[in-house]
Amino acid sequence: MINLFVTYRCNLACSYCFARELQPEFPRDLSEQDFERLLEWMRGAGVPSAAFIGGEPTLHPGLAGMIERTAQAGIAVVLFSNGLFDAGLAERVAPHVSNFVINYNEPTLYTPAQQARLDETLARLRALGAHMAFSKNFSRDYSSYEYLLAGCERYGVSSVRYDISRPSLSGANDYFTDDDTQRIISHVVDFVKACEARGIKTGLDCSVKLCDLRVEDRNYLERVSMKFSGVCHPSMDIHPDLSASYCLPLREVTVADVTAFPNQDALMWHFAELVRPMRRVSVSHQCLDCKDFMRRCQGGCLALRRLSGEQAGEDIVQPRGGD
Repeated sequence: MINLFVTYRCNLACSYCFARELQPEFPRDLSEQDFERLLEWMRGAGVPSAAFIGGEPTLHPGLAGMIERTAQAGIAVVLFSNGLFDAGLAERVAPHVSNFVINYNEPTLYTPAQQARLDETLARLRALGAHMAFSKNFSRDYSSYEYLLAGCERYGVSSVRYDISRPSLSGANDYFTDDDTQRIISHVVDFVKACEARGIKTGLDCSVKLCDLRVEDRNYLERVSMKFSGVCHPSMDIHPDLSASYCLPLREVTVADVTAFPNQDALMWHFAELVRPMRRVSVSHQCLDCKDFMRRCQGGCLALRRLSGEQAGEDIVQPRGGD
């Protein structure tokens, strides 16, 4: 799946977000002309599924039409949203969206009006029979999850994507450092167990350093998770100007025009080659001596390791972009 960042505008300001600082770089939404060029490329490249994301993608005035045309082209559509959109949009796009992934925040992050809108939207999507999943971002400021378990029961949600907060390109957001990780990973395991007890499936969005987990916890997550890995693979995040990045936290690993690649696999392997020199940057001796390193585990988030190396004054390998 590729990710289409159709806008970087958003009606929330989550402290853990690593996307919002890209809005000055991409002040314009994805244009109709560029979308048509991208859709033609996706058809020809055999892209099986595409995620519409942001920012908040429902702020894009042409979102419904783009979703409809993508689905009509035989490409499965996933919509990532904070859920603060009206019931009218929900009714229009629900027949064309294979999965709504709702970033379901702690209640204190919403105004009363936003909470009411979110409740209305989720209730409407459930009534329409839409498939929904929740997304949970664990950060230093926001790590509770009881509210999310209650929301799953209320709206009939049976799957949750989760991750620990990752650094933005500048590291100005609320993210977990290596020193924080072992503590929060134990908390995350408790969360997964609470979900499993309620029949809720879970999957990790990115990757973790495997040795941050106790062996029994690692075995447990590998057994029950829809997705769990110690290796980071390209997100293939496409920006409104049709340039693309390995992932947003690694914005500097980029290509100028995604449509210059013959297909999704070619783009993925190009990104994998670009980050190859980075996989050994800021790696501990413990990682280098581990039999799993560069096989089942890469020693933690590449963006976090890049940022840690910069803060330590290390010479960081700068990957080249290009077409």
